[in-house]
Amino acid sequence: MNPLATVVAMLVTPVGIALRGRRAGSEHSVARRSELARTEWSAITLTSTSFRPDGEIPLRHAGRWFGDNISPQLAWTRPPVRTKALLIVAEDIDAPSKDPIIHVAALLDPTLRTVSENELNRRKTAPGVKLLDARGYQGPRALPGHGDHHYVFHLFALDKVPSGETLSRAIESASGHVIAHGELTGTFRG
Repeated sequence: MNPLATVVAMLVTPVGIALRGRRAGSEHSVARRSELARTEWSAITLTSTSFRPDGEIPLRHAGRWFGDNISPQLAWTRPPVRTKALLIVAEDIDAPSKDPIIHVAALLDPTLRTVSENELNRRKTAPGVKLLDARGYQGPRALPGHGDHHYVFHLFALDKVPSGETLSRAIESASGHVIAHGELTGTFRG
């Protein structure tokens, strides 16, 4: 952690400790939105060489003040043949807020089977990647003192290319068109 991060951690740790009991929860996950309910029961296996399933996300993938904010490598199994677009969303389900905090949202070309490290960042997106937030990937930055946070990466296969330039509009447009889903969880301690 850099010196500025150390000072910030010292100042906000009491707030993190005070908010330990407050968490958005998986019941408010983007995957539970009615618009993203699967119309078929296909599954996609989502993996990463950057971290193990349910393992700690390395500091190089952590957000500003904590790490280098480099998006992790992600790979997935082949989605159903009818897939027209892939929607990737990463969220912190343990954020001390009403809803999980979104850390990346992007539409992907259905022919992609992987994104390399740093390809979901705003300055270096891969071909076939359309960010739904101009900031791009924002790595884990769990509130110091708050405890372990779970960062869930979701991949939705859609049988229609959603319209809209934002995650909210893409989700609305994807309603009734999710044909497969996969997820991968990593942790980061605040």
